[in-house]
Amino acid sequence: MIQDLFIIGATGNVGITLASQILKKGDTDASIHYDPTRLFGLASSKKRVFSPDGVFPDQLETNSSEYGSLDDLLELAKREYKSNRSTLVFVDVTALNEPMTEFHLKVIRDTPYGIVTANKNPVALSDYAVFQELTRHPRRYGYRCSVMAGAESVTFLQDLRDLNDRLHSIEGCFSGTNGYIATELEKGRKFSEIVIEARKKGYTEPDPRDDLSGLDVARKIIVLARTAGYGVGIENVVLNPFIPREYFSGEDVSSFLNRINELDEYFKEIVAKAKENGLSLRYVARMDIIDGEPKIEVGLKEVPEKSPLGRLEGTLNKFVVITDAYPEKSPYSVEAPGAGLEVTARNIRRDLLYLLPERENIL
Repeated sequence: MIQDLFIIGATGNVGITLASQILKKGDTDASIHYDPTRLFGLASSKKRVFSPDGVFPDQLETNSSEYGSLDDLLELAKREYKSNRSTLVFVDVTALNEPMTEFHLKVIRDTPYGIVTANKNPVALSDYAVFQELTRHPRRYGYRCSVMAGAESVTFLQDLRDLNDRLHSIEGCFSGTNGYIATELEKGRKFSEIVIEARKKGYTEPDPRDDLSGLDVARKIIVLARTAGYGVGIENVVLNPFIPREYFSGEDVSSFLNRINELDEYFKEIVAKAKENGLSLRYVARMDIIDGEPKIEVGLKEVPEKSPLGRLEGTLNKFVVITDAYPEKSPYSVEAPGAGLEVTARNIRRDLLYLLPERENIL
């Protein structure tokens, strides 16, 4: 069985890395796989290229055509895709919100095709009913890469529900950027120096406030909460930014960066206070189930230095879950890179494996 892929966002960093990995790792080689991959189509924000016999990434620049909307891509697939001994999966590596959510719904409602997404917006910002409709059939919809670049958080919570293992809490550090800033602060460095350096290294968004707002972390805990079966949205999250709210005014990035040294003394004091008490500062997302209801909070928090989150360093992410089977003394936890092109692309490929209807191994 051939697995045909139509990658949307193919000229972005993740899309380029994914296509390159697929070719370099031999996913397309039928002598290695009973279920080889074929690149049926590639699309950027304006151009697309496709062929029932497969395409190569460079053809998006040399042999492509313009398209008008995501609906055009879906109609193209319906018209040109032949399902003889193959399945078609759309791969979403964009950062689009509403138009991509509508596209996901149309694929799930109107076609037999599958979707694998690294884009968290359709599963975090949609209505809970939409989330349920999209994710009802794991063999058609994979979204593990929406949190922790695909480490075992989404998949663990999916299994947890089927095993009827009662959930007590989810806690984690889900921002490599904010984790890096927190651990560098503990080394005695100035906050302004860390942020400016992190921006130069590409650890932050072009506007570091996009990371420091905590909104991305809030979206990730929403994905996890929904996966665990709780119908929450952004309005249910108590969101405390990494820095005071006054710094999220309408000023431009340069003006913001020119005055963040105002925060150096503030962070020096709170880090020192935490250390005196044997605590570490971490930017934490947490959901507690209290009397059957989820309580979610995101913000800078003091945690014990020897705790799973306190031991976390640099840009690594951590996911800690307490259930009946995994009590507080021995919780389930995963530590992994929360971002990175190679790891994200690899875990998209893992998600694709789970969408194979008849996965076989060559012995």
